[in-house]
Amino acid sequence: MTKLNEIESKLSNILESNKNEIQNYVVKIGTADEAIHDANDELKNAEMNVNVNDYNTAKNNIWSAKHAKELYEKTKNKLENKPLIDREQYKSLLIEIKETADNEQDELNKKAIDLIKNIHTIADESREITSKANELISKLQRNIYREPEGNIDNANGGTTWSSDETYKANVSVGGFYTSRIKGTRLSKLAGEEPQRERNSYWG
Repeated sequence: MTKLNEIESKLSNILESNKNEIQNYVVKIGTADEAIHDANDELKNAEMNVNVNDYNTAKNNIWSAKHAKELYEKTKNKLENKPLIDREQYKSLLIEIKETADNEQDELNKKAIDLIKNIHTIADESREITSKANELISKLQRNIYREPEGNIDNANGGTTWSSDETYKANVSVGGFYTSRIKGTRLSKLAGEEPQRERNSYWG
């Protein structure tokens, strides 16, 4: 479990505690509504029976239940809108999250740097293969097949231009390194040498 997950657990506990408190007052508000409903029924019965004592009791019950509901609603509203921590706690947690994230990113960067070093080595091999293939193609085209450079005659009496044949892989580690990794901050942390890389062909 990472430290960020521990912080997440801490924040979740704060929110869960607040949620439970709010739910507690939702229940109390519901109980107050039931008391108001029951007291209104008692008031109607007292009116029908012209019972002063029951009438006064019902009135008092309605008053008490309404005021209780009002208090519960105000408390619930505070719980829903008031900050759950003070500013100092907020700033402290904010710093903790950012510093923890930086530390965890650094750990991942170390792992990535090792991978980048390996890819760099493989990319060197990819470049060597491309270079060797182009060397062999040139030897085949110019030294063995002895195709002349520039304009050459065709069998139909015309001419065509003789371009150097070259090899370029459709997919290669060298190409991937050049397009996705080369020049990034991580590649530099992995020991990439800018001048050397700039003069290398990564086909």
